[in-house]
Order: sequence, then structure tokens, then C-alpha cells
Amino acid sequence: MPSNKFWKFKNLSDDEVELFLYGDIADSTWWGDEVTPKQFADDLAEISETANITVRINSGGGDVFAAHTIGNLLSKHKGNVIAVIDGLCASAATIVACHCNKVMAAEDSSYMIHPVRVGICSYVDETDIDGLKSALVTCKENILNLYVKKTGKDKEYIEDMMNKTTWFTGPEAKEEGFIDEITEVIDPNVVENRSGLLFINSISMNMPYDKAPNFMHKPKNRISKNGLVNIIKNPKKEESNNMEVRTVDELREYYPELVREIEDSARADAMNTERQRIKEIEEMCIAGCEDFANKAKFEEPMSAEAFARQTLKNFRNQGMAFLDASKNDAEKSGVNNIGASNDPGLDPVDEEDSFIDSVKKVVGKK
Repeated sequence: MPSNKFWKFKNLSDDEVELFLYGDIADSTWWGDEVTPKQFADDLAEISETANITVRINSGGGDVFAAHTIGNLLSKHKGNVIAVIDGLCASAATIVACHCNKVMAAEDSSYMIHPVRVGICSYVDETDIDGLKSALVTCKENILNLYVKKTGKDKEYIEDMMNKTTWFTGPEAKEEGFIDEITEVIDPNVVENRSGLLFINSISMNMPYDKAPNFMHKPKNRISKNGLVNIIKNPKKEESNNMEVRTVDELREYYPELVREIEDSARADAMNTERQRIKEIEEMCIAGCEDFANKAKFEEPMSAEAFARQTLKNFRNQGMAFLDASKNDAEKSGVNNIGASNDPGLDPVDEEDSFIDSVKKVVGKK
């Protein structure tokens, strides 16, 4: 069972259910995954088979196999399934939308299609590349057929838009046939640039902000819920007497460069502090404590001071264990009873105790 599901079912009544797909469509690929698709199917099966489902979408896409699986399961549902695009419907999210009986979208929503891509995280040979290419061709063909069926447009026309990566406003997507109905804007979308990433309604689209089309940056898309217009301003060139920054998000929107500078500075300080911590631990590491030093640096991070204290404590414990073992071995072997001391005034037991006391003082035990 997935530990962090990216979908959420919400029962409005016995006959009305909402399915939220906000953010990535799957945190990891469903290719070869048997557990996560089954969990989604099980969640869907708990809903009345005649209930109407509203699929609310605000997603930059994700895993193609997950999107196809979700779409196919929804298309088999007996109740009416309607997709409502609240913000962005891009990449794999469009696959889910096209499987629904009807697609509705806000006027200030966005829609995007692009070529199928694959991530390669390891070395591949010629056979692997041929296999990946074959998979890409198959995936692209399936998606193209889905788009053609939804829009009624010519396949070559849709393929050309897909190959170029094409963005649409809500009305433009309706004109091309991807969307069936445009709804009235009640709560306009909030588009944000958070450290170079595109966020819509506080949800990361996992794509660079500067890759979003210009129409997403227009004022109508940038009215926040508290009534402030979130137009990015340059404080050096333009100051507003009515501007009142009350939250971190508002600070980020009004002064993005300042926030970015602060974040970069904090990140650099953190990196320098971490480098210094590791350097100090390495300088204090002596023979025999390498494993503990590696654990202190990476697996169970601790400060250099804590590392020094723990190292001394470990050596002290090891020293005491050695002394106890030596004493036990001596007692078992009977060596303590062999001969007398050359000093007629020193009892053999006293001599042993004196030796033990001397060694304990060396390792720090009082």
C-alpha cells in the first residue's frame, strides 16, 4: 500500500463524489508496480458504481502508465465522470481528462500537451536504447489516438502540436476540442514563482516558471484570495503606497529577487556549516574509529563536539573492558599466585591492585 497517495476521494453524498488529482500523477512510475494501481482500484470500488464522479485536476503531469490506468478505470465506471480543470492540466494529466465523459475548465485555466519523454537513471546499451525508443513510440501512438478521439481533429494536426509542446488557455483548449465547456471564474488561480518553479494555487507543477506561457502571468491569473493583485514588482523601480506585505508568500511575490537572495545566502551558509562539521570530524578521527566517524558524518549526523565526547567515551569503555578481561584472564590462569614480589614489604595482592589502579588512572577512571 502506498504510503503517500497522490489522489483523494471525497464523498459529497451517496450519489456525488469528488476525486482530487492535485500535483504529480504518481510519485514514481506504475510500470511494474502492482500495489499502487490496485490501491486506487480498491478506493474506486468503495464508491457506489452509479455515483457521479467529479475529477478535479490541477497537475503538471507525471507518469504516463499511472495516467492511463486511472483513466481506464474511470472510463469503466457506470456513473457519469466529469473532469474539472481548476488550474493546470498538462502532460499526463491530459490523459486522465480525455478518459472522462466531459471536460470542464475555468476560463483562466491552462492546458498543455508535449512529446512523451523518458528518464534514464543508469547506463544503457544499444539494445536498451532500442527498447526505450520502441516504448516511446507506443506511448506516443496511444496518447495521439486518445487526443484524436477526444478532439475529432486530424491526427497529423494534433501530432504537430504535441511535437512542438503547445500551451492553451482554457478557451483555446475548448476551441481545439480538448475541453467541452468553460466555466465562470469564481476564485481566480494564483500563479507563483517559487525559487524558479511554477506553482498554481500553492501546488507545485514541477516545471520551471520561465517555461510557462506568458498568458499565465497576466493579472487576471494573479488575483489572490485576499484581494491583493499578485503582480511581481521591482521595488527599485516601482513602489506602491498601498502595498502591505503580510505573509511570506506575499513577500515572495512582491520581492522575488530579495527572497531568492535570502534563500541563496541561507543555503550557502548551511552548506558551509555542513562542510566545516565534516572537516572537523575527519580531523579528529584516529585509527580504529573510522566506521563511527562515517556514521557521525552521514548516517547519524552529529556535531564535531558530540563526536569528540562520544569518541572519548568509547575509548574509555573499551579500555575498561580490556582491563576487566585481563584481570579475569589472570585470575583464571592462576598467574596471580606465582612467586612473591622482590619487595618483601609489598603483598602480591597489593601489587596487583596497585597496577590496576595505575592503569585506570591512565584511562581516566577514578
